[in-house]
Amino acid sequence: MKTGKTNSNFTSRATAIAGLAALLFAPAAEAHDVHEAHVEAHEAEAHYAREGHVSPTATHDAVRPLIRAFRESGDDAHLDAAWALIEPDLEAHDVDTATLVDAAMVAQSRHDFELALELVDRALAKRPHLDSAWLLRASIELVRGRIDSALDACRKLRRVAAMTAVTCRSRVAIAQGRNETALRQMTAVLAHVRRDDAYADGLAWSFSVAGDAAADLDTKLAASLYGNSLDLAESTQVRSALVDVLLRADRLDDAKAALASGSAALPLTVRRMIVAKRENRDAEIAHEIARADRRFRHWIAHEDWLHAREMARFYLDVLPRPALAQQLARVNLAQQREAEDLLLAARTRGCSSCGG
Repeated sequence: MKTGKTNSNFTSRATAIAGLAALLFAPAAEAHDVHEAHVEAHEAEAHYAREGHVSPTATHDAVRPLIRAFRESGDDAHLDAAWALIEPDLEAHDVDTATLVDAAMVAQSRHDFELALELVDRALAKRPHLDSAWLLRASIELVRGRIDSALDACRKLRRVAAMTAVTCRSRVAIAQGRNETALRQMTAVLAHVRRDDAYADGLAWSFSVAGDAAADLDTKLAASLYGNSLDLAESTQVRSALVDVLLRADRLDDAKAALASGSAALPLTVRRMIVAKRENRDAEIAHEIARADRRFRHWIAHEDWLHAREMARFYLDVLPRPALAQQLARVNLAQQREAEDLLLAARTRGCSSCGG
């Protein structure tokens, strides 16, 4: 059983890592995508503790920091290392559910959604009421555009905090285009959460989902919500979403400040070039643009679509190649169908000169 980055048969990429999570109140949150895979790992551990099962394995303990490192840095090498650790355990007949959920999160983050769903279903066959597996299944289904299946997965949650259930359903509402409903739900539930009582990564996820709901309604509010999320937990995906709403509001200085605090991950690197283009500084980074163009054309030639979304943004907003941008947006849309993917496809369809 393998997963890889250059398989042209990949179903798609998660927008980052798994988007569903658990926020634990006292006893008892993206992504945007996903949001944060390590939050599902936390929920898996909580499930084990509640049910009195055997503790997660040493492999689980080694994989979890790698998933977190990928979320923070966007460096695919962390996913490769995690998969190398976990793959040998998957053939065992008695593989535990924590390992299966961890493997599903890694597969999703590497955009192999078919494999991710297979692994989630193996976990659920062992423990039909494993909330972390249902959360992850909802995330995967949302990225694939299967809204009804995602809602069904949210409805299967049994022992999670109210925040978790609300955030799960709010993500579905966003996918249905009911952003106002989602924002109203998230605003209400966040108003009753004390940060010192909440699990930080879960709360960060919930703030990011609220930001997603606000993005098309109130860019100032969305930026604030994404900022709250990042104050709690660093995420390449959430920082990218923050930069996008700042760019939409033409707040270039704020976008630059947000990027200055981010990693060298490809989504943020492309957005740095977009800012430079907006400021008419593309001549200053001509060598960087040329290097990215060579890199992307190499991936295209090898049908490596892992970063199709970022490549489409590059050829739409940095180095205008309208036909190529549209082609890449179509490839990306065939793989993942989150709101930003639909918007990207619409922008390329309406692109004549692009740029800027």
